[in-house]
Amino acid sequence: MDNINTTPEDKHDIIYVLRTSQQHHVMLGMIADQKANIILGSYLIFITVTQGILDKNELFSTPIWMLTIAYTLAAIFSLLVIMPRFRNKKSESGDKFGNLLFFGGFVELTQDEYVKELSAKLQSNQNAHEMLMQDIYQIGQVLNKKYTNLRLSYGLLAAGVAVSFIAFTFVQFA
Repeated sequence: MDNINTTPEDKHDIIYVLRTSQQHHVMLGMIADQKANIILGSYLIFITVTQGILDKNELFSTPIWMLTIAYTLAAIFSLLVIMPRFRNKKSESGDKFGNLLFFGGFVELTQDEYVKELSAKLQSNQNAHEMLMQDIYQIGQVLNKKYTNLRLSYGLLAAGVAVSFIAFTFVQFA
């Protein structure tokens, strides 16, 4: 970015774009977590309700067990969406510390070490821009994993509903 002729106004635009992108990514992460929590909440309700049905009506046990298996797998992938993941990964540039903007990158540092490292990184606007871009990239990588697991969860749930509906129809009309 240093080789781009920018005015002070343009530099504010750059920071604005980076901060907006970062906030958008964080919001997408919260949305994924909410969707996963919806699946988990409905799973718990489903398990509670179906236990009573299974005790009273053996005719529908096969379709309900099919749906239970699919729902359980969907719940597992939903748990993977909301399960906290953080490691102190070294950056690709070989820095001793990873992302100093993410708590997982600095939790093992003392406050003085953190301030010293962050101060060293923030010596120029270019470095600040690069730190924001790296943070956006890393958040995007986490989002990719979250949305992949969320898609698998919804897919398994949809397949389970379809298969159990077919089984229910077969049991009901056979």
